[in-house]
Amino acid sequence: MNFFIPKKFLAWTIISECLSRIALIFALFQIPILVKNFSNDHIYFFLGAIFFFALFHFFSQKLSLNLGGTAKKKIQTYFQNIFLNTLPIRDRAQKGMPLQELSLHYMKTADLMEPWYSRFLPSAYLAAIIPCIILGVMFFIDRLTFIILFFTGLLLPLFLFLIGKIAKQKSEEQWQSFSKLRAFFLESLQGYKTIKIFKKVKERERDLELAETEFGKKTLAVLKTAFLSALVQEWVGSLSIALVAVSLALRLMNGSMEFDAAFLALLLTPEFYRPIRQFGTAFHVAINAKTAWEKTNDY
Repeated sequence: MNFFIPKKFLAWTIISECLSRIALIFALFQIPILVKNFSNDHIYFFLGAIFFFALFHFFSQKLSLNLGGTAKKKIQTYFQNIFLNTLPIRDRAQKGMPLQELSLHYMKTADLMEPWYSRFLPSAYLAAIIPCIILGVMFFIDRLTFIILFFTGLLLPLFLFLIGKIAKQKSEEQWQSFSKLRAFFLESLQGYKTIKIFKKVKERERDLELAETEFGKKTLAVLKTAFLSALVQEWVGSLSIALVAVSLALRLMNGSMEFDAAFLALLLTPEFYRPIRQFGTAFHVAINAKTAWEKTNDY
């Protein structure tokens, strides 16, 4: 899988997104200053930072799409070479591998691998880089918030790892059900004349409905796991932000913390969890893609 990574697109995608987040952090720094002392200079700094944030974010999104598209083309070329050159037709026939099923499997795998490169890979790097940048900034703003972010930031990957085991099993079951449905449908198309001659159309329709129902149940199980993962991420993230907000509010009431630092820390806290949440969302796409890629070894 790593062989097909367009490294230049990946590097520039990560750099562009990191620059956009740095510009956003600079813009957030201007908000407490504007609240305390409104001036045209700070307004220009704030608007300029927002502009660069939007510009770099736009470039990162475009680059990520190019990253997925380029990787998909490489995978399609690789599968085409295997299909036409590496595996002669005679060998495939002897192994009992239907050409239609093999072709559909390769096309489905290439489609699933595209978001793996465009979404999962960049989000995996950004989920490690951007929180570290925000932690470095938070260390100089408020040490207690830094400690809260550090330990709660470790919980999200732990929950993702635990849920990922369940998601991988559900994804494999879904793929097996899809393969069964695909093979059954192709077999029905190829033997339609025979089925019609022996008047087994009704029975074949019933079997197809059963296979389709089974695939629907497996797909629903995958979606439930993805929903559970998103729920856990939102719950941990919201609880952590609430914990930071309460600690900041108590210290503001006691007079042990300045308003500027507390306001800035509260603004930066959601940005700390955002890339981790995006990684969690892309994580389920990666599981489906990896399962499909592993199944190519069966062919």
